[in-house]
Amino acid sequence: MNLNRSDTAQKLNVSLTTLDDWRRKGCPHTKTGKQVFFNLDDLDEWLNTRSGGELDYTQERAKLTKLQAEKVSLELEQLRGTLLPTEMVVVGWMGHVANARAKLLAIPPKAAAEIVGMESYLEIEQLLTTFIHEALDELSTDGIPEEYSERIKAIAADLEAA
Repeated sequence: MNLNRSDTAQKLNVSLTTLDDWRRKGCPHTKTGKQVFFNLDDLDEWLNTRSGGELDYTQERAKLTKLQAEKVSLELEQLRGTLLPTEMVVVGWMGHVANARAKLLAIPPKAAAEIVGMESYLEIEQLLTTFIHEALDELSTDGIPEEYSERIKAIAADLEAA
């Protein structure tokens, strides 16, 4: 049975580019005007007999199926919220680092005004510790959407139980 390029590519589950590559490498085909036709039996025989370590169409189909399954799996994980796009993570991380930097750099001027009147090392240490804890508490919940906060708490609870 003779099929045109599109039907042949669809039947073999390969791209038109792959089919054209095979044609350039000598796979059997016929041409009527500008139309190219393939006999599936002849093409199958050519694919099975050629050498050079190249993939045959069955291997290519398996590879395509595997890649499609991986894509669907990644999309599902993203929908479940267990996988985030890289760009989202990078932008979020950059925001958190900038926030941490700003909060930590704000501690010395804030502390300096209060430390001036203190005479005890212990008082100064307690004041600095308080400021650091305040900054860390603010940073621990800063910028995390509520739905993710709940997921993070659930994951943390699961890890503690395990």
